[in-house]
Amino acid sequence: MPLHDLSYQRFEGGRTEQLARSLAIARMTTSLLLKRRSFLLLLCACWIPVIARAAQIYVARYVPQASEFVTVTARLWQEFLTQQVEYLPVLLVALYAGAGAISTDLSSGAFVAYLSKPISRFDYFLGKAIPVFLAILVVTLVPALALFGVYLSVANDFGVLETAPLLPLSVIAYSLWIGLYFTVFVLAISCLSRSGRVAGAGFVALALGSGIVLSGMMAALRLPSPPASLSMIGATIDSAHVFFGNVSSGDTPYLSIVAMTSLMLLSAFVLRRRLGSAEVAS
Repeated sequence: MPLHDLSYQRFEGGRTEQLARSLAIARMTTSLLLKRRSFLLLLCACWIPVIARAAQIYVARYVPQASEFVTVTARLWQEFLTQQVEYLPVLLVALYAGAGAISTDLSSGAFVAYLSKPISRFDYFLGKAIPVFLAILVVTLVPALALFGVYLSVANDFGVLETAPLLPLSVIAYSLWIGLYFTVFVLAISCLSRSGRVAGAGFVALALGSGIVLSGMMAALRLPSPPASLSMIGATIDSAHVFFGNVSSGDTPYLSIVAMTSLMLLSAFVLRRRLGSAEVAS
């Protein structure tokens, strides 16, 4: 019987679990990323600060003369993670892995092919988010834990953990927070364009431009510097004080958490509306 003569027929086949569907998309996306030598070189470059921090731990342990200006405290891990944000490793990895994640599918028509399968929009989003999230953890959580390994292997005592017993949990929680924040935001930007380059430019402009523009306006008006919560990078750095328990040292850390949460909710709304409209248009 010709296909156009067939009426609607219910699909009677088996349906895989939701996580399995998302992981299938994530595996394919991850394999494509790992085949790019430039991406691997970027990850290696983002680990250069780890070598410097490991050397700091080693010098503090084996060079007594340096004890006055080289110390190892719980703040070392906070500074390392915030520097990974401030000096752009996190931004560059999110840009490379996420800017074209959805926009490329929209331009090539692959998005329609995905939805022609028993895959929901959330399955698709999760499959695209996992590789970006893991890539960010490779330059935040993994090196931070590696520094823990270096510290435990050379320290003659565990003074850092005695003074800050929740430090490992703080490192894990803050790293996950960074990963979630940048993943949701970059995918929201990616779904707004059919060009990965345009999406990438928009992501960088919003991530870096927010702080630069506000600082320039405040300086021109001779007003005090804007709070860190109004800058994407600044809010991420400022929020670290909440996770590491030194709120008094921050600018407006709780307000930064609220600002980041609000941006993630806005990004989720954009993703929901954009993917829904793309599905209808397709």
